[in-house]
Amino acid sequence: MGKHPQTDQGRLDIFVQGGHSGTLGRSAVKAHTYVFGYLPDARPQQAVSLTMPVMPDQYGYQQGVHPVFQMNLPEGELRELLRNRFQKTVQNFDDLALLGIVGHSQIGRIRIAPAGGEPDVMPLQNMQELRAYTGTEDLFADLMQRYASHSGISGVQPKVLVRDAETVSAAAQLEQISYRDSTHIVKAWNPERFPQLAANEYFCMQAARKAGLETPDVELAAQGRLLIVKRFDLDGKGGYLGFEDFCVLNGLATDDKYVGSYQDIATRIRQFVSPQRAHEALEQFFLSLALSCAVRNGDAHLKNFGVLYDDPEGEVRLAPAFDIVSTTPYIPNDTLALLFGGSKSFPERKTLLIFARQFCNINERRASRLLEWVAHGLDATLPELQAYQRDNPEFAMIGERMQAVWKQGIAAIMGADSE
Repeated sequence: MGKHPQTDQGRLDIFVQGGHSGTLGRSAVKAHTYVFGYLPDARPQQAVSLTMPVMPDQYGYQQGVHPVFQMNLPEGELRELLRNRFQKTVQNFDDLALLGIVGHSQIGRIRIAPAGGEPDVMPLQNMQELRAYTGTEDLFADLMQRYASHSGISGVQPKVLVRDAETVSAAAQLEQISYRDSTHIVKAWNPERFPQLAANEYFCMQAARKAGLETPDVELAAQGRLLIVKRFDLDGKGGYLGFEDFCVLNGLATDDKYVGSYQDIATRIRQFVSPQRAHEALEQFFLSLALSCAVRNGDAHLKNFGVLYDDPEGEVRLAPAFDIVSTTPYIPNDTLALLFGGSKSFPERKTLLIFARQFCNINERRASRLLEWVAHGLDATLPELQAYQRDNPEFAMIGERMQAVWKQGIAAIMGADSE
């Protein structure tokens, strides 16, 4: 591969907030290496990542494309669908090729197009059709076919990005702006492996919001078959905020999302979040981590925490809590995704209080108060979960399991004996 000079087919143009920032391609001299270089006139505000400031030298990376470009690469069913659709017509169907397909629509403020091109405008979707759908055909399969190539979003759970016609119209009327890209994430679930996962995540997110966490707007649709999540990186001006997960901030490939510890995340928060926002960010991180422990979420990995910013040279804050589910109803012996004090066991109250003091600069009194918020969030959501279970018999099994693990989790974080 290294003997042939790079051609335009092996290069992608990288855009930040609509402006051409740099170029990404395969190395012409090193096999399995990708290089990114900024344009000579790129401004500091056009940095693609907090870890990759604008400078004359090229950035090389050997484990696939650079972490910030890996961040939104599809996984699971979405990746497989795109591979089946494009591998016959696209040579070298690697991460770079996949970015060329989905990069013009992805989470955060970076957009990507083949060399010499411009990112596409995404087609509109009538979200009311999804909310009201009661048919028996697989609505999500149709969404996947329509929006797969517009869905630069990671995660094994089946999901696509959509651009809601109502949100775009309202923004245009109120602010004279228009979102050219997606406004919402639509998630489904594998009925064999993770039945009722949309409702599971919905109630976990309700508990998170009631516990005092900032969360995106979520709603159940199509009789519980879909979860609609409003993107939290919309900037209110027709554009998108910068978003980076903790794989990117740790310089790790997506495959390494289970590597490291929650202590590492706390360290990175202090390193990357603006000083004036650091205390608030560490409290929100501790609150989110405690909630994940209480609902028995074994998938709180590095990609499920992130930061947001308008400008990489400006204020950086912790992103809202997202992708929280109870995993032990499906995997009874599940553990934490990352190390917590050298262990992956779900911690109890005493261990959480020590973590808060040592790594988040939160005193015991305040940490105890935050654990009370978590318990309140779960207690306040349980009646809604029970009501949904009564009205939706297909949720009964998962609902019963969720109730049991939540009560166990509340007992653990409050220092009571497990029931």
